[in-house]
Amino acid sequence: MARLGLCRRNMTRVLVYVGVLIAIIAATEARPKSAEPKCKSGPVDLVFIIDGSRSVRPHEFETMRKFMIDIIHEMDIGLEATRVGVVQYSSQVQNVFSLKAFSKPAQMVKAINEIIPLAQGTMTGLAIRYAMNVAFSAEEGARPNVPHVAVIVTDGRPQDRVAEVAAAARESGIEIYAIGVARADMTSLRAMASPPFEDHVFLVESFDLIHQFGLQFQDKLCGMDLCLESDHGCEHICESSPGSYHCLCLPGYTLNEDGKTCTPIDLCAEGKHDCQQICIASPGSFTCDCNTGYTLNDDKRTCTMIDYCSFGNDSCEHQCASVLNGFNCRCQEGYSLNDDLKTCTMIDYCSFGNDSCEHECVSVLQSFYCQCREGYTLNEDETTCTMIDYCSFGNDSCEHECVSVLNGFHCHCNDGYSLNDDMKTCAMIDYCSFGNDSCEHECVSVLKGFHCICNDGYSLNDDKKTCTMIDYCSFGNDSCEHECVSVLKGFHCICNDGYSLNDDKKTCTMIDYCSFGNDSCEHECVSVLKGFNCRCKDGYTLNDDKKTCTMIDYCSFGNHSCDHHCGGVLNGFYCRCNEGYTLQENGKTCLSDNLCNTVEHGCEHQCVSTPGSYHCICPEGHELQDDGKTCGSCRSSNIDLVLLIDGSKSVRPQNFELVKQFVNQVVDQLDVSPKGTRVGLVQYSSRVRTEFTLGMYQTKEEIKKAVMNVEYMEKGTMTGLALKHMVENSFTEAEGARPAGKNIPRVGLVFTDGRSQDDIQEWAKKAKEAGITMYAVGVGKAVEDELREIASEPVEKHFFYSADFTAISQIAENLKLNVCAAESQGEIEVKNPCACESLVEFQQVTMSTLDQLTQKLSAMTKRLEVLENQLLTRK
Repeated sequence: MARLGLCRRNMTRVLVYVGVLIAIIAATEARPKSAEPKCKSGPVDLVFIIDGSRSVRPHEFETMRKFMIDIIHEMDIGLEATRVGVVQYSSQVQNVFSLKAFSKPAQMVKAINEIIPLAQGTMTGLAIRYAMNVAFSAEEGARPNVPHVAVIVTDGRPQDRVAEVAAAARESGIEIYAIGVARADMTSLRAMASPPFEDHVFLVESFDLIHQFGLQFQDKLCGMDLCLESDHGCEHICESSPGSYHCLCLPGYTLNEDGKTCTPIDLCAEGKHDCQQICIASPGSFTCDCNTGYTLNDDKRTCTMIDYCSFGNDSCEHQCASVLNGFNCRCQEGYSLNDDLKTCTMIDYCSFGNDSCEHECVSVLQSFYCQCREGYTLNEDETTCTMIDYCSFGNDSCEHECVSVLNGFHCHCNDGYSLNDDMKTCAMIDYCSFGNDSCEHECVSVLKGFHCICNDGYSLNDDKKTCTMIDYCSFGNDSCEHECVSVLKGFHCICNDGYSLNDDKKTCTMIDYCSFGNDSCEHECVSVLKGFNCRCKDGYTLNDDKKTCTMIDYCSFGNHSCDHHCGGVLNGFYCRCNEGYTLQENGKTCLSDNLCNTVEHGCEHQCVSTPGSYHCICPEGHELQDDGKTCGSCRSSNIDLVLLIDGSKSVRPQNFELVKQFVNQVVDQLDVSPKGTRVGLVQYSSRVRTEFTLGMYQTKEEIKKAVMNVEYMEKGTMTGLALKHMVENSFTEAEGARPAGKNIPRVGLVFTDGRSQDDIQEWAKKAKEAGITMYAVGVGKAVEDELREIASEPVEKHFFYSADFTAISQIAENLKLNVCAAESQGEIEVKNPCACESLVEFQQVTMSTLDQLTQKLSAMTKRLEVLENQLLTRK
């Protein structure tokens, strides 16, 4: 009875919990489905900023599409209600549609479905800046005094900085929600989002889960009271919750399954009574009753069964047992009731079925016992049987395993072995003997199978059966200047058309077609790739037959090189000026006395006229540049600068020209001279080539011309090899570097567009340990971790990146500030003016200046003599 009471109490609790769950489910299902949008909290300007980088897979992008569409369907869309814009970003930013573009959800859904992923990098900071400056501008449809909300969805770490621009966006009044998926970085999400982070930062495992954020976002954004603003249909009480409602009943009533109407509480039906058998309900109360065959006790709650045996049990042979509405006869233990239901017979326990005995059952008085068949022994449970294990007596005769069988045993071999004829020992199975047709070359048997091997000079393919000749060129064909051709167990080099292989069997030399005889050229023969050209001597031009030459009539080209008049002479011409003008030192231009007022002098600061000429001057603290017109300030000291530029195949020829312009843009900011800044250039691909050393050129013009003449190498990307070359060669005194004792700063600049094919860590570290200040500039697919490994500390001032080559000019401007700052750290060499070497240097400079003036005076005298002869001839 105690167990029965406990069971009933537990069942009562279960019924109560089930009732509560049914009420909750009914209330949830009763939430009204309105045809109108649910979000009517007021006008909002909402912009989605979605990640379209290459790491977002197509099906994930589709989930992001649906996420935006689901939220739009829940909004009250309109020019006076909620406005929505969408921005996609990767390495660039795409305005899918602005806040003012559409006023209907269908238009927005159509535009969202037409989005094509950009599939590039992850420039999240660039996208936030675009949203702040453009997407939330009045020109794009943003409204004043209306909440501005941005929802950022991304799956990766930003490749640019987000903290500063996100802070600026929040300060401008934009509320930012940051949703990270899978690989997203939580630190970056918190840097972007508005506080509190628990309401604005969401990180889910996959794009399939971002709908969870959508539900929370709708409730946060909408927040309307559906009990007041909708036809809830509650019979008694409506209670609101964020984005929903549910119905409640008055005390004494319970909510029906429709979640709206109420029914009076039936205490009997709910089990809220203590009747043992029958509960009779009445409004707010109940009474107890008993089933047939029972009588109600004095407590008016419990029942007792009527004892019919008490009336006399004489008809039963053994015992009388009262039952409901009567009695039954019962036999003593070991007996069973006969068909007359009164007399008893001893029980044959085995006749009930010997299922408990595995083999045989033997009946005895009031019980039975089990026994086993021959070859088996009875287990301790006295019911089941186990076959006698003959192997347990000692299986020394079996090499591997002994297996017991009925009344004996036999030997068995491990997997991969077969039993020998002696039925005791084992031998490994030779799977190759079954036929090795699946192996292209050789079959080798192993335990439980076989594997294939290839002949010398071949490697096993992924199918583990066929073989492919080893491509020795794929290990790196740096030793071949042009092309590498793999052969069995090796390789050999071949040259491109128009070249012949040298004796070293590796390098190539262009064929000199002129060496075959240049009799057809009147003047000179010049060999070119796959042929030759004829060239004329100075003062001659090549005729249409491309072989013979004619003297050039320079004046016939037009006298545009002479300001006023041109006079033709052999191998040249001379210029003369009109009256009132003076022929200048270049023998071509004519200038009046005050040239600053009559010519486009181009002076950046101030023009100063001199007799027959002019010159430019700069304000105090600035220095005139080499062009004689502009003023610069990056002249505080001097440095030794070596630039390492990537000439790999991925750069492509048109971009390599932009790289050369980038180098010259950096050179333009420097004070290039033998005692000022020195510049060296190294190009690398699968090998390293010094284009010019630090000591080769002494002027800015020479360097820029040499840069533009550099030829594109177009092979691999061995950045580590280039760093090694720079440390071991480029900054040596033999190649023009100043001695370390003079404290001239040494600066290295690496420009690359992709991942290095060799290790950079060792030589990047050695470069900085050697005192070289390292700058790293990356474009396109350059790896950020490698650039940071190369750059000196602080990395932020020595590391630059651009998504494409068209933006490297801006990097050059930013780089100039840092290089100038590094330059100012160098010590300027100050010499004693009275020292012997200083006096000699001063004398040499003075004599050189006097020689130049003498040459100019001599040239002017000769021009005057020519003019006098011309005047005499005219007379």
